Amino acid sequence: MKITENIRQRPLISLTPLVDVVFILLVFFMLASSFVEWKFIELGVGEAEPLPINLAQQSLIMVDFDEQYTLNEELLPLAAIVTAVKEQVRQQLDHPVLIKPTKDLPLQQLVRVLDALSEVAGPNISLVNDET
Repeated sequence: MKITENIRQRPLISLTPLVDVVFILLVFFMLASSFVEWKFIELGVGEAEPLPINLAQQSLIMVDFDEQYTLNEELLPLAAIVTAVKEQVRQQLDHPVLIKPTKDLPLQQLVRVLDALSEVAGPNISLVNDET
């Protein structure tokens, strides 16, 4: 009797299915990933100088808690304000737009207004505090 006959051979473990699973997972995560650029609003911080507000030459938009917006002291919905600012920018390309949020306004509400106006007014948007 030979010694080799009593030893059981271990089954070979094939790595091919493991490589297949890893490849499928790699493809899945590559396709599920999002390569979309996130939208952002660029805010520049300038010197804090008190500037006089001239409503004839500027648009002053006041944002309130109840999603009430006023354009030059006239209560309007946000879509109407965007249309009015768009018309003013069409007449005067460097028309300044001032946004004055109420104290403790939620940031998301202010970002919603900035986002709506950034496409229309471009870089001529400024935030105004209560002291101005």
